[in-house]
Amino acid sequence: GQFFVMMSPQEVLQGGAQRSITPRAHPYSPKSEAPRATRDEKRRAQHNEVERRRRDKINNWIVQLSKIIPDCSMENTK
Repeated sequence: GQFFVMMSPQEVLQGGAQRSITPRAHPYSPKSEAPRATRDEKRRAQHNEVERRRRDKINNWIVQLSKIIPDCSMENTK
């Protein structure tokens, strides 16, 4: 698939108020599950991680926009 980054490399590397992205620990032991179930769990965990990153990126853009737009702060957006 395609992957688009809407930030400059400096913003991506600095991160600012972003939470750090760390791999999630896999809660299941692959030895006790069938190969297909293990693959499905890996796909689900990967999907969850991608979605979390997407939400974080959207939230960071909202914060950046609120700083740029006059009279717009996080308190006024609630």
